[in-house]
Amino acid sequence: MKFSLHSCVIVLFVSLVGFVSCKKLDDEPDDSGRQTLISRLYVSFQDYQDGGESSIKNLMIVDPADTTSLTNIYQYLSPSKGGGPVTFDPRVKAIFQASANDAVLQDTFLRVIPFQNDIYGIPGTSGNIGFTGFRNVRGLAYYLFSQSTGTGSAPANSDFLLAATNNGTNSSLYAISRPTGKTGSRGGAKIIDKQINLGAIRPTSMVLLRGNGSNEPYLLVGFNNDGSNKGAGFAVYTDLKQELIDRPRDTIVNAEKFAPALKVYIAGNKANLGSIAYAPQRKLLAVTTFSGSGGSAVGEVLFFNDPDNVFKPGGASEKEVTPDKIISGGQTGLVQPQSVGIDDRVEEGKYFYVSDRSTKKISRFLLTDQGDAKPDLTQIYNNLTPSYIFLDARSATNFGN
Repeated sequence: MKFSLHSCVIVLFVSLVGFVSCKKLDDEPDDSGRQTLISRLYVSFQDYQDGGESSIKNLMIVDPADTTSLTNIYQYLSPSKGGGPVTFDPRVKAIFQASANDAVLQDTFLRVIPFQNDIYGIPGTSGNIGFTGFRNVRGLAYYLFSQSTGTGSAPANSDFLLAATNNGTNSSLYAISRPTGKTGSRGGAKIIDKQINLGAIRPTSMVLLRGNGSNEPYLLVGFNNDGSNKGAGFAVYTDLKQELIDRPRDTIVNAEKFAPALKVYIAGNKANLGSIAYAPQRKLLAVTTFSGSGGSAVGEVLFFNDPDNVFKPGGASEKEVTPDKIISGGQTGLVQPQSVGIDDRVEEGKYFYVSDRSTKKISRFLLTDQGDAKPDLTQIYNNLTPSYIFLDARSATNFGN
């Protein structure tokens, strides 16, 4: 199927104007009508056309993603040399995307894509944050800390874009303050505020958990290897405010000074972890994994209930956990799943989504599915290879929340 950016924008804009103008005006006054206001699936494709400026649109937004089709898309050509990790946060109204980072291309930029129109989900012009350390980024997260000024005025906000890289012994966690203001030339201003060495941990993804509360979350970093030969799992970091805000920013921190408060290993010798999805309202966390290679590969999605407690530090510094549910088997069609997204809406959310690099499919499953379940829907886009996905699903009518 061929897609035209111009025609796609027109069709999408017209259809969304009709949808939102009716839906929002009819439903907004009555809180009982909070149906599917936001259900946007961001798909980052790893494909890139070398030898000049690429014409491959490596970012697509499926909007809405919870209807009878996954073909209502907006295509976007970001400057990333192949799309890697992607995330979105409604508080800053911007998409963050890293490069797939082919060993030859060595793209060392993070992309900040603000919304041109938040209500209709149309992205604007991309900005670039460049730094030599941004190679092989495996996870992105947006961290916001609000602190009362004590004067009765609005709280003071400190925000950071966090990027985890898998670069062998130089694997690091980078913190970039005020990321939407760091794009383009800054006249020599420092790009990163802090570089934290991760020691033997080789990140595969990362996500922020609510932890002590939404204002001071825990950082969860997935890994296949942490140097212990205990298998794949997660490292839990606490005290982000102390490290990112209270201590001097212009520092390089070694692994011993900011060590995990807890390591959680997955039972069953899992390997090839992909990205992590966290759904705090549903009290769910999921991660992709696969074993084997080629035609013999077997893909899985692992689900953990009550993640805020499962990954809560305290007591022992290490533990092993068994997934509460595993989606796997021939009917699932999962071969080498890379990324997963969970619809966190308690009332309206019905689905979770999985990208698969081998089959090139985006698959949608019911959250109630168990074991060898057949997808509710699957979709391939121009034979492109999806890597990371992120689902933005919101019930609130206030688009700033």
